[in-house]
Amino acid sequence: MNLNIIIKTMMYSLKKDQLISLYLSRVIPISEIRYLIINRKNKIETEETLDYHMERWTNIAGSHYTTHDTHFGKFSIIHDSINYVVKPDHRLDFYNATGVSYQIVELIHELIKRNFILPGVSHRPCHYKKFLKEDDKLYSQLAKLIMKEMK
Repeated sequence: MNLNIIIKTMMYSLKKDQLISLYLSRVIPISEIRYLIINRKNKIETEETLDYHMERWTNIAGSHYTTHDTHFGKFSIIHDSINYVVKPDHRLDFYNATGVSYQIVELIHELIKRNFILPGVSHRPCHYKKFLKEDDKLYSQLAKLIMKEMK
């Protein structure tokens, strides 16, 4: 191994491709071949990463949106703090992929929207925060009941 390479290695960390090239240089002395190998490896990794994320999008996000778009009349509801109508998910793709009911994700989205979107009000009065806390309690109970129903 060249002394200059050792000194440079001690001065700073090598990038991933440089480190791979350094390792390959022990068995493949021709730099053009090493770079072809590294470029091919990077291309394969990029394709695999894209395939993985596309599959995740299809199976998780896609199934959530499909279920959301078809849930009219099939969603659990709260009548008051005692009376709930609990329905399991009518499509199980999202639940099977994540172990969580899509309805719970929808409840969380609703709570977030209620916390940040208040039409016509420039500030949030104290009673509104109390209202949000009550909703959070009701939604938490509904979420527990939905998960119990899903199992």
